[in-house]
Amino acid sequence: MPHDARLLPDLLPYLLQRASYLVTRQFHRHLQLNGVSVSRWRMLAWLSENQPYSVNQLAEQLMLRQPTVTKLIDDAVRDGLVKKTVDRTDARRIEVRLRAKGRRLAEDLKERARRAEADFIGSFGRARTDDVKNILRSLIDYAQSNDPEKALVEPRYRRR
Repeated sequence: MPHDARLLPDLLPYLLQRASYLVTRQFHRHLQLNGVSVSRWRMLAWLSENQPYSVNQLAEQLMLRQPTVTKLIDDAVRDGLVKKTVDRTDARRIEVRLRAKGRRLAEDLKERARRAEADFIGSFGRARTDDVKNILRSLIDYAQSNDPEKALVEPRYRRR
């Protein structure tokens, strides 16, 4: 079959998603075996480095719809991982912070994620991994800056 007749294997969004799936599947399996969803992991990891955060900010960072994030937060509140408070400057805004139990779980999972990434780097190579990360950061920055809706994602993904 001619190369141009097969769209999906050469389509950038498909390639990005496929690579993400393959690179993260062992870590995601670890999460699953420990009863932690990928969305919960991402929320805990994000909050461990960025607190407080509003529901809408979390939805943007987690790439999920706001109602989904609200349920994710409510479940984490029920499990004693996070707490919700009303923003002092805007009573309509709910802020989310980690509780001690959530911080411990986030730190444990972040360490596991670091080990999983180190294993991948060990086989794929540090230089190639750094090249891919830099290309992806550039792609993210480009896509955000050219988004007609002007996505308000912070912080930028460039290496600091």
